[in-house]
Amino acid sequence: MSVLKKYWGTFVDRYFQERKRRMAVWTGLFFLIFLLILCGHFVPERTSWEVGRVSRQDIQSDRYLTFVDESGTLARQEEALASFQEIYKIDLEKFNTITIAGISDSFAKLEEVAAATKDDADATTVDKIARLHDVFEFTLGPDEWATLANLSETDIQWLYEKGVDYAINVMSQGVAQENLETAREKIVQSIRNDKYITGAEEKFLLAVMNKATFYPTYVLDAEATAAKKSEILATVEPEKVVVQRGELIVRKGEILTERQSSILHQLGYSQTASPGMVVLGVGLLIAILMVIVRSFMLYFTPKVYRDEKQVVLLMMLTAATLSSYDLFLSLTLSPIAERAAQVGYLLPVAMGTMLITILLDVRLGVLINMVLAIFVGLYTDSSAFAVVGLVGGLVGCLGVSTLGQRSDISRAAFSISVVNACTIIALGMMQDQSPDVICFGVVYGVFNGLISSVFTMGLLPYLENLFGITTSIRLLELANPNQPLLKKLLTEAPGTYHHCIMVGNLGEAAAEAIGANGLVVRLGAYYHDIGKLKRPYFFAENQFSGSNPHDNITPQLSTLIITSHVKDGIEMAREAKLPPILIQMISQHHGDSLVSYFYYKAKEADPDVKERDYRYEQSKPQTKEAAILMMADTVEAAVRSKKNATPGQIEGFIRTLIKGKLNDSQFDECELTFRDLDQIATAFTRVINGIYHKRIEYPPQANIVVKQLQEAKNDNDSHDNQ
Repeated sequence: MSVLKKYWGTFVDRYFQERKRRMAVWTGLFFLIFLLILCGHFVPERTSWEVGRVSRQDIQSDRYLTFVDESGTLARQEEALASFQEIYKIDLEKFNTITIAGISDSFAKLEEVAAATKDDADATTVDKIARLHDVFEFTLGPDEWATLANLSETDIQWLYEKGVDYAINVMSQGVAQENLETAREKIVQSIRNDKYITGAEEKFLLAVMNKATFYPTYVLDAEATAAKKSEILATVEPEKVVVQRGELIVRKGEILTERQSSILHQLGYSQTASPGMVVLGVGLLIAILMVIVRSFMLYFTPKVYRDEKQVVLLMMLTAATLSSYDLFLSLTLSPIAERAAQVGYLLPVAMGTMLITILLDVRLGVLINMVLAIFVGLYTDSSAFAVVGLVGGLVGCLGVSTLGQRSDISRAAFSISVVNACTIIALGMMQDQSPDVICFGVVYGVFNGLISSVFTMGLLPYLENLFGITTSIRLLELANPNQPLLKKLLTEAPGTYHHCIMVGNLGEAAAEAIGANGLVVRLGAYYHDIGKLKRPYFFAENQFSGSNPHDNITPQLSTLIITSHVKDGIEMAREAKLPPILIQMISQHHGDSLVSYFYYKAKEADPDVKERDYRYEQSKPQTKEAAILMMADTVEAAVRSKKNATPGQIEGFIRTLIKGKLNDSQFDECELTFRDLDQIATAFTRVINGIYHKRIEYPPQANIVVKQLQEAKNDNDSHDNQ
């Protein structure tokens, strides 16, 4: 058993030594965490809830719910349209274009026969009748055909007009489809009652009317009917179903109604989707988003991507924010469901994004904000909640992107609250919500900002310590002169303290010039020489008496004392629990530089002395900030020794010092460019010329006044001594 345990322990140790394997494990673990969080919300219950079925359990609503009942709304609309009558209009267009046209065609044929026989002088009545038989299929007597054959064109036109007038008079009153035969009979009767129409003319005209196809002139006005329907439907209020949290929807053994089934559907009980498919879909969505976030980090925030702790922190904060959604959505904040349903505006998207922005990177904060806003929309089925979450989160990211002090978080919270309120008002107006519902939404949106800031400020110190991340807030706290180490440095090594302050000024200016973190450089400068507290008087800036203890010891021992201040500083920093980034700055601010003074002093006595014995035993600067600190430390100490130097001489001296560090390969392991070095030298020159500027001479009159004041002071001092 012990052998197995030993083997297993060795296997685990070997396996997890590689970062890629550890990150794979972390990724898989958080994938499962995300899957559990989301599946707990999205996976439906496999129970059929159909109308008319008996419920097998009591079901209560787990949240406030407001929705429009489609079936109920449809019933209201049908009730409103029950007494609605379609709108009709008189339309003679089809009657004129088809019916009248048919009648005209018959008379046109009659005119053609009359015109043809008129030009034929030899045509007899029999010939004319024969032609009429060829054209018309009417059943008329011989005498009637003869009468028609001898009608003039004027008579034909008169008869046509008579028939058309009778037809139009009847049809223009509006005749529906079902009354067409009655209308035709009225036309026929009008023709029969006309005493001016002869028997043959009457029979021909009646035959034409019977042959003609009549179309209704009282027809449906589709546009007016549709407009009226729309007007009526617009007055029908949708049937809203309001469900309280904890309300009993259906009892065990109860037969489900249409309304109960709709509520259960909205609550997710009647979904027919397979849980396995839902889990697969959720897993696929998580995988897509994780790939996107990974790719984003790889290209835009590589420092975070390479830091295992920071990646874990990112996933942890995202998971924690997602897990809070169900908690906030379950809150009961109003007895009125429509108001309580606005609780979605409380979802603390800004909390997660602000913490990510402060602890990791503002770009990551923006990206995760979008991811969290997507899930707000999925959780609540509301685009409004998602929009407010997105907008509030973005404002939170921007508000803490340049965090200088803890009060900045409070200001960011105020901005979030204001923007949330404005966004909720805008969305409420767009959705035609009632003023009281909008007001409650605004209240929730304002509290969202406050809650996010409270959680952010409360969690920030613990996350800083747990993951070893140093925020600007922590750095600013360490910049307080009342910090124990700085206070001790001021009292026990005042020269070093002053040197550190000056180095901080130089380094911050240079860092800002090349886009590095000026605050890190400043704080690194404040603490970089704390190791000198072990033996302060062995360093020139603290030797106020004029005696130098190095005069009495060997160069090798002096070098050991000088270089040991770095190791001592690291130990003191760790004891004081300074952030890792400051410990790194302390460790690298000399790199493996040569202690040149004591090296050359030793070489005078022994030409075979080894150079490596007179170098610092630390790593070279790994970051731009550490390299800037190294240069600022060197420049400040060296320039202080220059007396009455011109600005040009100072600049040349600074560039020589920087070139010396470059030639000594101190910058080989950081990302500084030649352009950066040039800008750093310029920044150093500007600051130093401002500090060590020449004093102007007082004018002669001023010198006299100063001399008189000094003499008066001396007289007073003599009088007091007597």
